[in-house]
Amino acid sequence: MTGFLLGMIFGMVAALMLNIGKGVQKQKVHVFLQGRRMFAPPHRREFAIWLLGFVITVGASLPYAIGLKLSGSPSTISAMTGVGLIGLVVYAWKVIGETIRPADAFGIALVVIGTTFLGYHNAGRVVVEREVASHSMIGVIAFLMLAAVGGCLLALVVRRIHGLVFGATAGACVGIALCCGDVALLRSEVGQPIGLLLAGAIAFSLLATLTTQLGFLRGRAVEVVPAVNSAIVLTPLFLEVVVYHQMPPPATLAFIGIILVAVLLLSRGAAAQAA
Repeated sequence: MTGFLLGMIFGMVAALMLNIGKGVQKQKVHVFLQGRRMFAPPHRREFAIWLLGFVITVGASLPYAIGLKLSGSPSTISAMTGVGLIGLVVYAWKVIGETIRPADAFGIALVVIGTTFLGYHNAGRVVVEREVASHSMIGVIAFLMLAAVGGCLLALVVRRIHGLVFGATAGACVGIALCCGDVALLRSEVGQPIGLLLAGAIAFSLLATLTTQLGFLRGRAVEVVPAVNSAIVLTPLFLEVVVYHQMPPPATLAFIGIILVAVLLLSRGAAAQAA
């Protein structure tokens, strides 16, 4: 019991580090607009703060791994996502000075509920008799990336959806990286080469970091980060349906609907601020 409680604590710490770290990056992301001058005073300090946020985000993997080992329950750790989003909201409000509107607050609450229960509900579900359909996955990933590029181009014109679109694209990249790692694990079990899949996982992880920063340039933290978290959860489910032909149960579809409603509410909040 002590180990389980410690695992929960480490899971909370990991979720807070992941979300607040992104908040710190948002706070100083505009330093990149200075180009090479960001390495010289007075911009050097702002770049150092952004770098600290990046280190905090990456460092979240350590307490996450410890929490997973102590608790032995992936569903418990995934449930801590809600705690992390609450921490982000407080940071964005008190430190960054972002306005939290009613639509934002309700939307974030729905993201917390949707992602928490979706992670809990699917943590113990095992996909059985699935084959590594590499060609199908490559085609679906290519489609997702084309859709993301089109969405990002539209977001450059329609400012109110900028944070949501770039955040969702970043989350989709993380979700694809997770799927590449999953297929690599399956291939390694049968002795097939996995180098290309691992390279793809790393490439999509780096692309997620870049896309998140682009989202922060014009989008609020309370828009970008929930969109990232939602897409991380939804993308593997989407790939699972298309590639492995595994249809989610009705409860999963209900939680997905909650998350989509939350994204629409966050968009309304963004639109209100833009107006």
